Amino acid sequence: MAKNTHLEHLEDDIFNSGTAGVTNSINFLKSLRDMLTEGDGGSAMKVTTKWDGAPAIVCGRNPQDGRFFVGTKSVFNKTTPKVVYSEADADRLYPGSTVGSILKECLQRLSTLPIQGVLQGDLLYQTTPSMIMLEGKRNYSFRPNTITYTIPVDSELGNKVGASKLGIVFHTEYTGRTMQDLTAGFGADVSKLQGKPEVAVFSSEFTNVGGAANLSMVEKANVNRTILAAERNLRAGSSFIKGVQDVGKGPYTLPALFKVYFNQVVREGRVPPASIMSKNFCCFIDAKFNAEIAKKKTAKSMLEWKKRRAEAIKYLNTNRSVMHSALDGFKNLMDAKVMIINKLTQIKSVGTFLEEENGLRATNPEGFVAIKDGAALKLVDRLEFSRANFTVAKDWGK
Repeated sequence: MAKNTHLEHLEDDIFNSGTAGVTNSINFLKSLRDMLTEGDGGSAMKVTTKWDGAPAIVCGRNPQDGRFFVGTKSVFNKTTPKVVYSEADADRLYPGSTVGSILKECLQRLSTLPIQGVLQGDLLYQTTPSMIMLEGKRNYSFRPNTITYTIPVDSELGNKVGASKLGIVFHTEYTGRTMQDLTAGFGADVSKLQGKPEVAVFSSEFTNVGGAANLSMVEKANVNRTILAAERNLRAGSSFIKGVQDVGKGPYTLPALFKVYFNQVVREGRVPPASIMSKNFCCFIDAKFNAEIAKKKTAKSMLEWKKRRAEAIKYLNTNRSVMHSALDGFKNLMDAKVMIINKLTQIKSVGTFLEEENGLRATNPEGFVAIKDGAALKLVDRLEFSRANFTVAKDWGK
């Protein structure tokens, strides 16, 4: 892959890549199943933990001149990349903003680390975390984005956090001869970045310690049954999955609009049956195009968008039955993914909570990233984390 600017959900691959995405998502699930099956190996699959940090930080040495830099994902902007080599650069590129202040702190702290290439990660905190009492024990607590993390003060990791002024987790390493040609490789060896107490560098590596995340025979059977259901439904809906790729233009293709629609479903907190979801998606498409038509100033432009609306609605109505099958398969993929996530979360050294009116509610980590043959898909329980991410206010700035 080129730049790690956005990861896609496993189940969305059927809309992103059509029939190839179906094969890919199924193969990912089977490899994850094998990885969590004692004795089956699963060596082709690698998993990293997704920390809910913010903002994303890219830093390291410019491969052309060796200068140390920091930035957000805007480092990869095609027309106006925002690369910070000095505090003056931060003030110029982010005048008066919280992000500018964050990047100046990162520049000061991260430049002390022996980073030789270019790394990408997520900022966790930029002052020593405060302490809270949790079940009668002292814990460091920090909330970089949506999830609140807690770490026992008296633990080895707690000692590391208590001595630090800035915390960051690196998950991606880049190689290339120029900033424009950098290519991402998932996973970052942070073992050599542990020598500065004021900077706590966390690892994203997932390790199935003692096989604690292995599937039991019953759990493996449930995963297999759900994968088989996905294969059956996606095969029945294959004509829809293939044909839908050609309907619409730009951000108004049906696959792109389905992802927008499904984020709306996630916000509501419940995934309806495929029959209802397909009906609601048609209504969503109609409203989306009507809103765009209302913005047009000329009769010609309005007519063009009315034609595009008619094409989309006709395709959905004509293919309603196979769309049901495709959406059933989509839901099967989500179900199998959540089964895998629930096992991966058995390995947990850090407390994860959501802040609510009555205090902290325990939750799973943000999710995981599955990496296979150089490709990566994210494993997130969308009804848990994604819904919270849509609704919890962010305070790290814009």
